[in-house]
Amino acid sequence: MKKTQITDLSMDELKQILSEVMNECMNTNGSSDSDIIGIDEVCKMTGMSKHTIYKKTSNREIPFYKSTLGRRSVLRFVRSEIRTWILRHRIGTVDEFLEEQDGV
Repeated sequence: MKKTQITDLSMDELKQILSEVMNECMNTNGSSDSDIIGIDEVCKMTGMSKHTIYKKTSNREIPFYKSTLGRRSVLRFVRSEIRTWILRHRIGTVDEFLEEQDGV
């Protein structure tokens, strides 16, 4: 792709370039920890319904991003952030609970 100054481009050309760059970013098969995913993938990872995920985003209980580039907003998530969020809600074992009680 030849270098072009931004001032030489029309708005439609700029939109097209931005769209291509965003698609490349969304489709990059880099590290799975940096994948940007949609609500369907979050549902698979968590076992929760779409309704529950929407409710958690509305209450700001789960990390998310809102893309407002188009006419409607789209929820996006980062795979590693969802994985961390899931692990943060770990329930300890009975042995861990008893050890904690002995330490107090």
